[in-house]
Amino acid sequence: MIRSLLHKSTAPSRVALQHRHLSSSHQHAKCVGVVREVYNKWERRAPVTPAHVHELVQAGIEVRVQPSTQRIFTDDQYVSAGANVTDDLSPANVIVGVKQVPIANLLPNKTYMFFSHTIKAQPENMKLLDAILAKRIRMIDYECITQGGQRNGQRLIAFGGYAGRAGMLAGFRGLGERLINKGYSSPFVNIGSAYMYPDLTRAKDAVVAAGKLIQQNGLPADLAPMTVVFTGNGNVSKGAQEMFKLLPHKMVDPSELPHLPPNRHLVYGCVVNERHMVRHTDKAEFTKSDYYKHPEQYEPVFHQTIAPYTSLLVNCMYWDDRYPRLLTKDQMDELARHAGGNPKLQGVADISCDLGGSVEFLDRSTTIEDPFYLYDIQSLMMMGVDILPSELPTESSTHFGNHLVGFLKTLSAADAANLPAELEGAVIAKEGKLAPKFEYIQPMRQERERSKGYQYATEAAAIAGSTCVQFEGHMFDSGLLDNVLNLVESHNGGFAVIECQVRPNFNDADSQTTSARVSRVIVQISMDTR
Repeated sequence: MIRSLLHKSTAPSRVALQHRHLSSSHQHAKCVGVVREVYNKWERRAPVTPAHVHELVQAGIEVRVQPSTQRIFTDDQYVSAGANVTDDLSPANVIVGVKQVPIANLLPNKTYMFFSHTIKAQPENMKLLDAILAKRIRMIDYECITQGGQRNGQRLIAFGGYAGRAGMLAGFRGLGERLINKGYSSPFVNIGSAYMYPDLTRAKDAVVAAGKLIQQNGLPADLAPMTVVFTGNGNVSKGAQEMFKLLPHKMVDPSELPHLPPNRHLVYGCVVNERHMVRHTDKAEFTKSDYYKHPEQYEPVFHQTIAPYTSLLVNCMYWDDRYPRLLTKDQMDELARHAGGNPKLQGVADISCDLGGSVEFLDRSTTIEDPFYLYDIQSLMMMGVDILPSELPTESSTHFGNHLVGFLKTLSAADAANLPAELEGAVIAKEGKLAPKFEYIQPMRQERERSKGYQYATEAAAIAGSTCVQFEGHMFDSGLLDNVLNLVESHNGGFAVIECQVRPNFNDADSQTTSARVSRVIVQISMDTR
């Protein structure tokens, strides 16, 4: 996490802006507030653009926007759209941001919308959740706004496609710089990170220009065939593929990778899914449903069937500890040995940015201004920027606001109590309590706190007698996990919660039925000599 270094106070000259439109002393029946972003110095996005503000104002809604010199849109643009640019958001009935709002800035008894990163009991954000509860805030998390308000429904507000677009640009840049350091000039060196261009159109122009050079002059013969492999085919992957397809390219099936001709004048693309990453241990036919149900019965094969033929890996997949990793450190060592110390794989653009996850050797997140590092053993280019959409602030803000503005029209009213299902399902807390669907956060948090004193989760602390145990069931609503850990402690054991996937059970108000979903927790347990 990068602490913002920008000055956050407003300049005296901005006082006139604060009252250019609606008076701060007058509370509208309908009012929306927009916070200034302070989470990261590169966070230039806004939840709504001046165009969205104009739409809200035309609908009779007052919009108050906190002044910011960091935001991609200027204060003057918001003023021209009809906003009241002021630090005072107290008249607002709903206050929106992108990233977490500082605790000191939270106003009591308000409705807030932002990415809170609290629904997995993330330790770094529990103080924020405590403040939300103490101040009786109604917290609506964008991550939980889904079709019909279903817990695992399709998300309605997200930046995924722009993470893919910005991540692919960073991947091209990293590939060009890595090849230069290995003595190869290539057109990729002319492609910069997304933030280096005024807008997405100009960034695409740079990729097209590089593609023309590839088509005309070709890539270095030693690098052909140049292959870019994408994992997954969701919005993130599709955004990355959109940028890739601006190059002269040919999309191929994974089975074709070992047999591609060394064409220097185009780049090959390949999309892989779970079927290409693993195989059943008894060689049974792969089925996705069985893999999801019994991942322990599958072994990884990506390092044997795909990675040896990959020049740049663009990782966009979801992964958790139930599944085999895409690439491990040992597998990369094996690749290098088989290739005489010079594997084809030049770099990994890990857009998923899951540290120590599907790509085990992504061991740190990188920054927008310093997006790459070399994986020491193989000098492999690694990219793991975790706020990629902020590199395309204009387009990503526009996309985000297009999906948000309709909800703001509902929430802008002071009496917005009866929410549509999409919003009601995303209410994490209100009136000082966790919403029923999110009550699991508290016991999950307690178990994480209990595990703090035990240091068995790292490789360095692994000892004989330590093992990982996976629990599945209704653990938080039944008290199962708490009982298990009490038993461990009663026998002088230690534990650490390694992975926690919560699928809470809750009553469906319409059907009067209770969902039957199980949660999963992986706990490392040690019975040492204490």
